[in-house]
Amino acid sequence: TLLSFVDDILSGARSPCVMLGDIPNLLSSSISLIIRCLEPDTTYMFRLWAVDNTGRRSSPSEVTIKTPCPTVDDVKAQEIADKIYNLFNGYTSGKEQQTAYNTLMDLGAPTLHRVLYHYNQRYESFGEFTWRCEDELGP
Repeated sequence: TLLSFVDDILSGARSPCVMLGDIPNLLSSSISLIIRCLEPDTTYMFRLWAVDNTGRRSSPSEVTIKTPCPTVDDVKAQEIADKIYNLFNGYTSGKEQQTAYNTLMDLGAPTLHRVLYHYNQRYESFGEFTWRCEDELGP
């Protein structure tokens, strides 16, 4: 996304996810921005350059960051693994399949990974997690 400091950020017109961190100090050359709306576990590259009143651009400054993964509640992941096992244990009706599907689809990737880990730690003798999900819910 390309944003103009004057047209977009100062006016707030096109930047719901970018805002000034402080009121710009005209005596210094530093400006503070707050960047919101970033996704976890994602790499972002920011490129900044100045344009003078004749349209000439400065050399760009670049910063690359990677946002951290969300924190996973491991106790919750264990509880979900137990829930999925109980839903799959024995005859699985359409209602139980839908509940398992909805439960798994509501999870982010880090939590799903921990659910898989806990499921396989406890219940792999009844079928590995990925295989069992495909068997019960389809590919």
